[in-house]
Amino acid sequence: MDIHKLLQRQITKNIPLSLQDDPSFQLFIKTVNDSYLSFERDKDLMDHSFKESEKEYNEVNENLKKEYELKQQSILNLYESLTELDHGYGSINEEEKNDLLFISKYVGEQITKRKETEKKLFETVQFLKTLLGNLQSGILVVDNNDTILFVNQYLCDIRNINASPDEMIGKKTNEYINEAKALFKDSSTYKKRINEVLLKKEIVIGEVLETVDNRFFERDYIPIFVENQCIGHLWKSTDVTQRIKSKNLLKQSEERNRIIMNSSFNAIITIDITGKITFWNKQAEIIFGWRKEEVLGKTLNETIIPKRHQKGHREGLEYYTETGRGRGPVLNKQIELPAVNNMGHEFPVEISIIPIEQNGEVFFCSFIQDISERKKVETKLRFQEEKYRNIIANMNLGLIEVDKNEIIRYANQSFANISGFEIDELIGSNPSKTFVLGKNIEKLKAKNKLREQGISDVYQMPVKNKRGELRWWAIGGAPNYDDKGNLVGSIGIHLDITEQKQMEEELENEKIKAQQASKAKEIFLANMSHEIRTPLNGIIGFLRELERQQLTDLQKKYVENSTVASKHLLSIINNILDISKIEAGEMSLEEEDFIFKDVINNVVAVLEPLAKKKGLKLISQISQDINAVLKGDFLRLEQVLFNLVGNSLKFTNKGKIYLKCEIVKDTKTFQRLQISVLDTGIGMEQGFADIIFNKFSQEDKAITRKFGGTGLGMAITRELIQLMKGEIKVQSEKGVGTTVSFILNFEKGDINNVKKVQDEINVDISGITVLLVEDNIINRMVAINSLNYFNCQVTEATNGLEAIEILKNKKFDIILMDVQMPEMGGIEATIKIREELQLQTPIIALTANAFKSEVEKCKNAGMDDYITKPFEEFDLVETISRFTNKEFNNIDKPVLQSNEKLYDLEILQKISRGNSEFVSKMILIFIDQIQEILPKAEAAMRSDNFLLVNQLIHKIKPSIESMGIVGIKDEINILEKITKEAPVKEKITHLFFQIKQTLLIVVEQLQEEILD
Repeated sequence: MDIHKLLQRQITKNIPLSLQDDPSFQLFIKTVNDSYLSFERDKDLMDHSFKESEKEYNEVNENLKKEYELKQQSILNLYESLTELDHGYGSINEEEKNDLLFISKYVGEQITKRKETEKKLFETVQFLKTLLGNLQSGILVVDNNDTILFVNQYLCDIRNINASPDEMIGKKTNEYINEAKALFKDSSTYKKRINEVLLKKEIVIGEVLETVDNRFFERDYIPIFVENQCIGHLWKSTDVTQRIKSKNLLKQSEERNRIIMNSSFNAIITIDITGKITFWNKQAEIIFGWRKEEVLGKTLNETIIPKRHQKGHREGLEYYTETGRGRGPVLNKQIELPAVNNMGHEFPVEISIIPIEQNGEVFFCSFIQDISERKKVETKLRFQEEKYRNIIANMNLGLIEVDKNEIIRYANQSFANISGFEIDELIGSNPSKTFVLGKNIEKLKAKNKLREQGISDVYQMPVKNKRGELRWWAIGGAPNYDDKGNLVGSIGIHLDITEQKQMEEELENEKIKAQQASKAKEIFLANMSHEIRTPLNGIIGFLRELERQQLTDLQKKYVENSTVASKHLLSIINNILDISKIEAGEMSLEEEDFIFKDVINNVVAVLEPLAKKKGLKLISQISQDINAVLKGDFLRLEQVLFNLVGNSLKFTNKGKIYLKCEIVKDTKTFQRLQISVLDTGIGMEQGFADIIFNKFSQEDKAITRKFGGTGLGMAITRELIQLMKGEIKVQSEKGVGTTVSFILNFEKGDINNVKKVQDEINVDISGITVLLVEDNIINRMVAINSLNYFNCQVTEATNGLEAIEILKNKKFDIILMDVQMPEMGGIEATIKIREELQLQTPIIALTANAFKSEVEKCKNAGMDDYITKPFEEFDLVETISRFTNKEFNNIDKPVLQSNEKLYDLEILQKISRGNSEFVSKMILIFIDQIQEILPKAEAAMRSDNFLLVNQLIHKIKPSIESMGIVGIKDEINILEKITKEAPVKEKITHLFFQIKQTLLIVVEQLQEEILD
């Protein structure tokens, strides 16, 4: 670096060498050196300038006179130029105006001032740019030609402009306006609005624009005027998203609070410090009757406060205004006061008044609840308490209260009476030691444990009274709690039931006797059934065989008459058994689709020949509106009709018999029918018509001798109709005729579900090996003849022991097993076959006892089905075919085809009382339950956990019953029983999979019903 000589001498002379090498010092020296050099250059220039000026002044001096006028003109021009530099030029006098030096100096001074002004202006501009650049708002300044003069970075950021402020200055806004338009939701009107604002050139403040990304900008516009001339425009944009959102949230909060206050169960009323109402919610309108518009601005004294309390309310407000405190126990407490409604009626309210200060202002918020009903209840409760206290003190039930140490703290007079002690003697005593017999002390301790657990119960216990007499008490025990819910002991209510206990014992003895008598009757009927049916089976069987022989006409007639007589005898036995079944609750109904017209036609077809024989007309009249297919037990319906029409034929000698079928009620799902049998017979007294349904009843013995009959037909008819949930009535007039009518409800059925009746045997059981176990030789002959007729191979055994010995050495396709046999009956033999021989050969019971209890014994022993003697040949052959065909042995095969409706929602619909949503919900719960239980049951089956299977089946049994799934009712009962008592895996597996397949079909059908 070249250093000025003068500066170099100064450095060398005055600066230490260590400092001279310092970079900071060198930088300083460089700056000073530059000023020295600059001074030298300026000096040279000044010298040169002076030399040149000297030349010029010499030339000017030489030409001064020549140019005087020019000088004067120049001075004048220079003076005039001052008007542009300074408006104060008028203060210059005439002498100074002609002084060029003065004018030059004055011009220099004005130029210096202008430079200082420009400097200050520049500083001001820089300050404004810095200020605008750092504002938290977007700033855009443009001139009248839409050229950008200034823009800050904040505007670029919030508007997503991909350019820096320096790049944008000097350019047109059109280069960036398209990007800005795309930023706003209402982009179509964005440019239009800008043009409107620029055209008006008026200040616009607080315009809010919403962006496509849900932000909000507040835009201001300021036109820039100089000397009333618009020279540019300033746009200011501020992101106010958070403020807008907060405002919306505040608005939502206020709206939510308003809704909550209007939805409150309490009346909410606010008043200002002057007592005027400022808020009145919906509940206040309900309680007091005034609408909000009617009360706002009014005082409480003008609306809801009774006159006698208005002065106190006014003084309370004045006191609060003066002191800032409430007067009396009113504020911040819940108190009861009277109020009046818009009708002037006074009623009690519960009110809480809370003073609230907000923004320096005080107002009072009141929460008011109408307690009229509560006061009535409290009054009633006090009355009830008094009444119950009197009842407890005077009731015939003995009441005591004991503490946690089992010490009596209270006893009423009735307890003193039944115990024989005085009340004073009872208080403080221990009931266990005073009354309880030694063997029952542990029982009482267990009851006290229950009280500690909060459990109440009722039990009976033998005790001793004060005289030591044995008495029986019925005791209702319950835990006793104090007001805070703490257990303080127990309460016992006692009733002396000694006499009732004695009566119970007597009744129990009578019940045992009655049960023994009923059992004896059942055994008698079973034995009689067996003893009568056994020879009857032979008679009917041999008559059936005779019909297959070549007979003369007379022989055929005898055989036909014998068949009719035997079947009549069988009908009488069946009537007796039907009555017994109904009395024992063993009669069950089938639910299947049938063609109603076919049932009526069947009855007419069978009985019409008898009518013609007596010269009578049997006429059926069926309403055309009756659904073609109904659902119910058509065989029992036929039985009823046969009884009624048969009676009419029996007691009618001339005229007609009508069988009329009419509709009483018709809905989408069921029909209520009235079926009537009208005859022109001998009739009867109406008094007897009222007792005609009694068993063995006929009007007089002469009729019995003349017309015959057991007198059970009408009794069975009524029982069957009641079993079908119907009703029957009789109207009759002596010598005119009788009308018997009954009403039944039938569901509408589906023709596709009607089972086809097989008129003849067309199954092939030839070659089937059958073991026939029957002790009666006649019955064996009948069965063998039938089986041989169908080419079966039959082996005979006369009792169970013989059957077991035969089965040890030979296998059979099926076993026909009589139940009652000497040495070993069918039940015992079946158990041994299943358990000891481990054979799963189908076993069909041949029983003359058709009682349900007998049938269940057969199935529980392991028999697969039963046939009642005397049997119909078709039943025998069909049963053998069903159990010897592999198709029927497949345990995975559903019980019924899936297109049949396996459930009945009648019970559920009755419970729902027409609530379809409840029915749908119960169906969904049932489906979920079945889908949960079945896999668990299958897993239990695989692990031979039959007890768990029992528990799971028991759990879903009520649901199955409520869904009306009657097709597996017997299977469910049997499975539940054998899994608990005598588990046989093969039989349990068979039953379980039958039940499972049915339930899976039901679940599928229920899902379809819900979708429909």
